[in-house]
Amino acid sequence: MATLVDFETFYANGKHKYSVRTMHPEEYCADERFHPYIMSVCDGAHAWSGEPKNFNWSALDGQELVSHNAGFDHSVYNEMVKRGLAPKLNIPAWHCSANMTAYLCNRRALDKAVQHLFKTKLEKQVRADANNKRWPDQFKPEERAAMIEYAKADALWGHRLWAEHSHRWPAVEWHLSDLTIRQTMRGVQINTELLTEYLMQSHEARAACERVIPWIRDSDDEEWDDFNTKPTSTKCIAEQCRRVGIPCAPIKKDSEEAYAAWVAQHAKQHPWILALEAWRSINKLYQTFVRMKNRLRADGTMPFGLLYFGAHTGRWSGAAQINFQNMRKYPVMIKQDGFVELEDGPVFAAVKEKEKTGKYPSWVRYAIDFRALIIPRPGKKMILSDLAQIEPRVLAFLCGNNRLLDQIRSGMSVYEAFSRENMGYSGPKMDKASMEYKLIKIQVLQLGYQAGWEKFIVTALKEHDVDLTANDPEWIDEVDPFTDEVTKVSGYGAFAKKVVKEFREKNTAITGLWQRLDEQFKASIGEGFVMTLPSGRKMTYEHVKCEARIVKGKDGKPQKKCEFTAGTGDKRRAFYGGKLTENLVQATARDVFGEHLVSMDKAGLDILFSSHDEAILEVDQSVMPRDIESFMSVTPEWLAGCPISAEAKEAPHYLK
Repeated sequence: MATLVDFETFYANGKHKYSVRTMHPEEYCADERFHPYIMSVCDGAHAWSGEPKNFNWSALDGQELVSHNAGFDHSVYNEMVKRGLAPKLNIPAWHCSANMTAYLCNRRALDKAVQHLFKTKLEKQVRADANNKRWPDQFKPEERAAMIEYAKADALWGHRLWAEHSHRWPAVEWHLSDLTIRQTMRGVQINTELLTEYLMQSHEARAACERVIPWIRDSDDEEWDDFNTKPTSTKCIAEQCRRVGIPCAPIKKDSEEAYAAWVAQHAKQHPWILALEAWRSINKLYQTFVRMKNRLRADGTMPFGLLYFGAHTGRWSGAAQINFQNMRKYPVMIKQDGFVELEDGPVFAAVKEKEKTGKYPSWVRYAIDFRALIIPRPGKKMILSDLAQIEPRVLAFLCGNNRLLDQIRSGMSVYEAFSRENMGYSGPKMDKASMEYKLIKIQVLQLGYQAGWEKFIVTALKEHDVDLTANDPEWIDEVDPFTDEVTKVSGYGAFAKKVVKEFREKNTAITGLWQRLDEQFKASIGEGFVMTLPSGRKMTYEHVKCEARIVKGKDGKPQKKCEFTAGTGDKRRAFYGGKLTENLVQATARDVFGEHLVSMDKAGLDILFSSHDEAILEVDQSVMPRDIESFMSVTPEWLAGCPISAEAKEAPHYLK
C-alpha cells in the first residue's frame, strides 16, 4: 500500500496573487516566496505531521507515494530537492488520489470527496486562516498546533480514501492519470521568438483600443478623477453612457444576450463600445502570453495545466489559466487600425485567402495563432493524430445502424455514408468541398444530439462558416390550425427548421435513443440515474429532480418551464434525451481514445498532450504518421464491430 505524503505551503490569495489557483505548480514552487513549512505522512498504521526538516526522509526511499493532488506535491518535493531542503529519493511511483476521486464521484477536492464517500465534513477553516501568514512567526502557538493537527487529519483521510477505494480505479484510468501528470510536468517546447512577437503585437492592439475608450484616453482629465479608470469598469461604462445619452449597458456576465443586443444597437454611433469589446478580446490573449513568458524555463520549454477527468464524461479539461483544450481554431486577426476583428466572417475569408495565395488580405496587420507557439523540441518532430469521425461512428454503433457501419468499413466517408443510409441521398460520390457535403457534416455533428434550429444556425456559422439563413424568405405565411387564419411571420430560420424536422423524421434510431434515455432519466426522479458505457464505466447523475424555472417566453413575458436536473459532482445541470446521448457518445469515444493513449505510452512514444480525440506527439525522426495511425485505429474488444480509424500528419507546430 502506498504511503500518503502531503505538504502545506505558504500562499497568499487576493491582491497578493501567490496561489496555485492562478499559477502552475512549478511556477508557484520556483517563486521566491515558496515555503513548504508542514509535511504530513501516513502509511495507514502511523501518521506524522511537522516541519520537513524534522522528518526521517529515508523512510520514504523506495516507497510508492500517493498525494491528494500529486502534481502539486511532487512539484513541491522536486523544488525542495533543488533547494537542498530534501534528499533525492528513489520513488518508483507517485499516485494521485484527487484524480481517483474525480473518476469515482466527480469530486476532486479532498473535503468534497470525503463528504461524499464517507459522509464526514472536514473542517478547512484552519487552512483558510493561514492565508498570507508566514510560518512560524505569524502563527500564534495555538495556531501552530492547530495547523499541525489539521495537516495530520488531511493525511489520515487522504490515506483512507486511497486504502478503501483505489481498487475501484481501473488500471487503464490509473495509467491515464499518471500520464497526464507526467505530461504537464514535462511541458512543451515554445517558439520563444514568436512569443515575443505576439506579446508586442497584442500589447500594441490593446493600446490602440485604449486610445478610443474615453475614460482611459482622457484619464488625466479632472472629469474622470472620481473614477477607477480601468477599461472594463462598470462605473465608467455607466458614466459614459450617461454622458452620451444612451441606456446603461447590461452587465455582460449577468446576460451576454442582453449585452450583445445593446452593443448591436449602439456601437455604430459610439466607436468606444467596439473598442471596449476589442480590448476584452485582445487583453485576454495578451495576459495569456504574459503568463507563458513567466513560466518559460531556460531551455524554452513550458509546463502547463491539464486535468485528468476534468469533465463529467471523463474528458480532460484545461487548468492553470492557459487552456490546452479548445484552443482557438482560427488566428486572431488584428486590422490595420490596430483593432481586433470581432466578426467570424472576415476571419474565415482571410484564412481561405491565405490558403489559396499564401498571404492574408491587406486589411490584416497581424495574425496571432496561439497554436503556432507549440513546437517540437530540437531534433524531434511533431505528429498530430486524430480519431476519424469517432463520435458519428460511435453514435451509429450505439443505434445499431449496421448498414451505415458497413459503408464506413468499405472506405466511404462517414458523412456520405450517413447521407446515403439515413437521409435518402442516391447521387454520385460526394465532393467534400461541396456545400451539400458541408451541410450533411454539420447535421451529423449537431442534430444527432437534439440541437434545435436556433443552435443549429449559430453553430453552423461559428464553427463551419456556413450561413443557413442566407436564402430564408423575409416573411412566410403561418396558418392557425384551429381557425385557418393566415398570419405573416418572420422567415428567419425557415431552412434550418426544415432540415431539423427532416433529420428527426428520417433518423428514428437516433431519436429512439433520445427517447429511451430521456424516459429512463425522468423515471429516476428522487434517486440517481446510472448510465453504463460499453467499456463498463458508469456515469452517475445524482439526485434527479424536476425543477420549475421562470424563463422569458417568445412574447417577452415570463413563463414557467420545467426542467429535469441532476448533480454531476458539485454541479447541477439540466439533462434531456439528446444531452444524455451526447454524454454517452463522448464518454465512449473518450474511453476508446484513452486506451490508445495508454498503448502508445507503453510503447515509449512521447505524447505531449491530448485535446478531446486528438493526440499531439513529439517523436524521433524515424517515426512516421502511419505508425501512429496503427495505434489509434484499434477497436477495443468492448466495442467490437465499430470501425475505428485515425488520421495522422506531421506538422511544424500544433495546428488544431
